[in-house]
Amino acid sequence: MTSTTRRTIAVVEPQMEDLFHAPFNAALLHAVALAYPESPLSFRAFPGHIRVVRSIFEQHAPELLPKIEWVALSLPSGGSLPARYLQSRSLVRQLTSSAERILFSSISRMQLLHLKNYLQRKSSPQVNVVFHGDIDRLGEGAKESFPKSLFSLERVLLKPHPPALRYQFLSQSIRSHIPPQFQQAVASSSFIDHPYHFPPLEPVQPSELVFGVFGNTGDGRLLEQVAQQVKAATPSVRFRLVGFLANQQAVERLRPLVEDVTDKPISRETFLDRAQGISHALWLSPPNSFRLRASGTFFDALAYGKPLIYTANPFIDPYFTLDPRIGTRCESLEEVAPAILKLVKSYDAPGYTHSREAIGLLRSRFTPEALAERLPAALRWN
Repeated sequence: MTSTTRRTIAVVEPQMEDLFHAPFNAALLHAVALAYPESPLSFRAFPGHIRVVRSIFEQHAPELLPKIEWVALSLPSGGSLPARYLQSRSLVRQLTSSAERILFSSISRMQLLHLKNYLQRKSSPQVNVVFHGDIDRLGEGAKESFPKSLFSLERVLLKPHPPALRYQFLSQSIRSHIPPQFQQAVASSSFIDHPYHFPPLEPVQPSELVFGVFGNTGDGRLLEQVAQQVKAATPSVRFRLVGFLANQQAVERLRPLVEDVTDKPISRETFLDRAQGISHALWLSPPNSFRLRASGTFFDALAYGKPLIYTANPFIDPYFTLDPRIGTRCESLEEVAPAILKLVKSYDAPGYTHSREAIGLLRSRFTPEALAERLPAALRWN
């Protein structure tokens, strides 16, 4: 159900430049535009980021483009801690006077500190803040040296919470895994599904099974372990990296086992070509990871309709429970190689089609259109 209230709305990206978070922000902005069709709407970000977001938005929702006012923010001019403190304070004051209702699509801990201080005033806009991976280590007790420790996320969250502020987490599982000592600090919160613009999902059967990993696999050791175990049993099984590694040593280790390994960023065209060339997506992580963050590579697998073989984790498990046909869940890394070998030995073409159909159904949950129906209940703007 959409809202028809005409109060001004600003969607704000106060951190990212150029491509970073641009697909997310374009999809989120699209959802807000659909959820509040009568409200004046602006998107405020750094100039390079606006260009990318606007391009993606225009590709998926050209009819809504005239509704958006695109407002460029000044780029930060200093890198010292005092300079960033003053710039954050100035930016927050500027942004909080830009509209009656504000949605921060991300925020730094220093910006959040200033925001909480500013919103303690009697007259303030209604503000929602989306948390991303910056809360991933919440509650782990990571120590920082003074004066950075003054702006630790734990310290900022535990400061008095203004009534006009509400937090948004990118899944119900993330919200439920907030450590107990911070539950009261985030009591004014809800969750939204990670919005995503998906490409069309065409019917296809792979001519050959190729197991791919999207994105950056860190030091590559989990992929290396799986590939070694599989190739020891069946050397002809193919693995491919759809992305790049920032670790040159990992590139050298993986090159004999995995195709297209590189330490250089790849173009969008190369990414698409390699994504289309795999049959299944591997998703590998250590135990207990992704309790407090969403997985972009999970959405890459959904976007290209690749059945998953994944290690159990709190973020993907709830979606797998909705329809296990989307792939294969492995309780631990040790189960991944046997799962791949079983799939290679007994590949089932109708089963592959059913997996892609299930992925198509799951994708509908994350579209801007679907999010727009649920967004007013999450944001709770009057």
